[in-house]
Amino acid sequence: MSAESHLIDMQGLNSHYGGRQVLFDIRFTIPRRQVTVIMGVSGCGKTTLLRHLIGLKATQPGQVMIDGEDLGGFDEAKLRAYRLKTGVLFQGGALFNSLSLWENIAVPLKVHTRLPEKIIRIMAVIKLGLVGLSEFCDYMPSQLSGGMRKRAGLARALAMDPEILFVDEPSSGLDPITAAGLDQLILDLRETLGMTIIVVTHELESAFHIADQLIVMDQGRVLAAGGPEEIQASGDKRVRQFLNRQADPRWTENPATSSCLPGERVEEGKG
Repeated sequence: MSAESHLIDMQGLNSHYGGRQVLFDIRFTIPRRQVTVIMGVSGCGKTTLLRHLIGLKATQPGQVMIDGEDLGGFDEAKLRAYRLKTGVLFQGGALFNSLSLWENIAVPLKVHTRLPEKIIRIMAVIKLGLVGLSEFCDYMPSQLSGGMRKRAGLARALAMDPEILFVDEPSSGLDPITAAGLDQLILDLRETLGMTIIVVTHELESAFHIADQLIVMDQGRVLAAGGPEEIQASGDKRVRQFLNRQADPRWTENPATSSCLPGERVEEGKG
C-alpha cells in the first residue's frame, strides 16, 4: 500500500498520565476510506489512543502524522481546522436532553457556520435521514431507545461532513439486533460517503464484521495489525487469548495486577 493511501501514520506514539506511561511506541497506518477497528480488553489503551487521534490529548511532535502533517506540531488554528474535518460518535451518544433531535444535530452547524436557521434545519433532517431517523426529528432524546440515540449521535457526528469518523464502542449497551444494524450503517457510510472510519470496540463479532483493518492492543502496546484473516491466523499468545475469550490469568491469580489504564474513556461532548 502506497504512502499516499495512508491518511494517518502512527510513528511511535508514547503517552503518559502523570508519571505513568500508558502507551508504548504505537506504530501502524490507517488507510483512507476504510474502516480501521482498534480492539482489546478494557484498560488496554485503545481509548487513550483514540483521545490522541481526536486531539483531546496532547501529542508530542514526530509521533502522529495526519495526511502528511505532524499532529504534534499543530497550533490552535491547525488543530481547530483538523477537528472540523472529524466527527465523533461518543459511547453514550452525548445528546443534549433539553434539545430535540434536529436541534442536537444543528449544534455544530450553528457553532461553525453562519447558515440561516431554515437551512440548518434542512441539513439536520438530511443527516437524520442518513441514519434512518428523519421521522423523529422533533422527538426528544428521552423518547428514544438506546439504539436510536446512538444513531442520532452518529447523525450529529456527520453534521459537518467530516473526512474522518471516530466511533467509540458503538455496540455498547445495545441488543444484538440493534448492534448489527449500527454495524451495517457504519459500512453503508463508508461505501456511500467514502469516509475514513476508526472504531474502538471490544466486541469481537462487530469488529470482524466491519473492519478492513484490525489493530489488537494489550497493556498499551500493539500486539497485531492487519486484515481480519491475518488477525484470525495470528500465533501471538495474547491475541489468541483475546480472540478465544480466555480469562486473563493475571486477573484470576491477583486482580490487583490487571492492566487497567487511567483515563480510559473519551470525554463526551468535547472535540
